[in-house]
Amino acid sequence: MPTNFYLPVQKIGEPDWIQKLTTYLENYDIECEGLDSGVLQETEARLEIKMPEAMWEYYLYFGGIQSSDFMYNLKKPDEWMFLTDTNWSFVKLYFTLPEISSMIVFSESPGNDPVCFDKVSGEIYLFSHDPLQKGKIFQDFTQYLIYEIMETEKLVGDSDFAEKEEEITAQFLSADTIDYALRHIKM
Repeated sequence: MPTNFYLPVQKIGEPDWIQKLTTYLENYDIECEGLDSGVLQETEARLEIKMPEAMWEYYLYFGGIQSSDFMYNLKKPDEWMFLTDTNWSFVKLYFTLPEISSMIVFSESPGNDPVCFDKVSGEIYLFSHDPLQKGKIFQDFTQYLIYEIMETEKLVGDSDFAEKEEEITAQFLSADTIDYALRHIKM
């Protein structure tokens, strides 16, 4: 186990990011497993979308991970669907078709609310049933990954992470129009 927290990856696609993330996860006995590119291509064809590049890269190398400590509610690409096609009744009752039509569910919050990426912008949104609202919670999938690394560190880490959490959040998890309050209470 690490004794000092470091952020193993600052951006998906940076030099050696795959090895850095693999080493970090293996320190916590999280087995790394990727997905075949054919699975990703089939998902894109089925949904008639182009996945954001960072998501494609992550899923290619780490999308097969099954861990209760890391990316726990992340769905496999063959489970992704448009928010309009899901059974979350509150979404159809309280949000307009233009608000939800470009949203693809790829995860769920700990409270089982849909976490989606916008197929056009790649931004990540949460649709909450309590409080009833939609909010952008991450600018892109890299921020989502960094957040999940931070949550893993809180859960299983043995480090000085708490001293650096505010700094890391400010540097890597901020952007215009992010609903920080919603992210904090729901994620």
